[in-house]
Amino acid sequence: MSLGEKTMAISDRRKREKVQRRQAIIDAAESLFFLRGYDNVSMNDIAEEVELNRATIYLYFENKEALYFAVVLRGVRLLNKMIKSNVETTADAQKIDAILKAYATFFKLYPQYSQVYNFFQSGRFISPILNRYQYSGGDAGEIIKLQKEIFNILHLTIKNGIKEGRIPINMDPLYATFLVMTLVDTMLNPSPSLQKELRDRNINKSQFDMDFMDFIKQLIKNR
Repeated sequence: MSLGEKTMAISDRRKREKVQRRQAIIDAAESLFFLRGYDNVSMNDIAEEVELNRATIYLYFENKEALYFAVVLRGVRLLNKMIKSNVETTADAQKIDAILKAYATFFKLYPQYSQVYNFFQSGRFISPILNRYQYSGGDAGEIIKLQKEIFNILHLTIKNGIKEGRIPINMDPLYATFLVMTLVDTMLNPSPSLQKELRDRNINKSQFDMDFMDFIKQLIKNR
């Protein structure tokens, strides 16, 4: 092996090690965020979990928010992939059902990602912190990009459905998309008062989610 080849091999190995270490840090943060929630986890906790010193963690992530975004991104990637897969393998007349089913299935199969995603959506990170990450790219920027892709898929589906007469509503497709996304967000992240009502009435949250999805589908399909 020539000197150049050896140098390239060392460089490739270091890149792989860097990627693996970054993933290990995210794995540790994910397990702690899932177990304790965002506010009860510190960078020291994550460093101890992954068996690295805190200074090494900061070489990969600027702060705890950045690490949280990396965990949320894993969930959003899964959701995005499920929605695209459902839409691509479903006839036009059933695409909205496919999108809503993807949401329901995702939050049923991955309740812990549901938890971190809902916290991300709660408004906690609507600040200059999130804006800085959003416009500089990174994990937060990719989350927002994937969310926009999901919105655009739903918008196109509703737009085509109205145009072709499959969705019999007299409404701007963009407004209809906003309405559906607002309903979905409300279902996924219900207010404390609504959560209390569900508990007081002994309504199972998973069943509520499924029934709510059916309600949204019927709302779109009927005048």
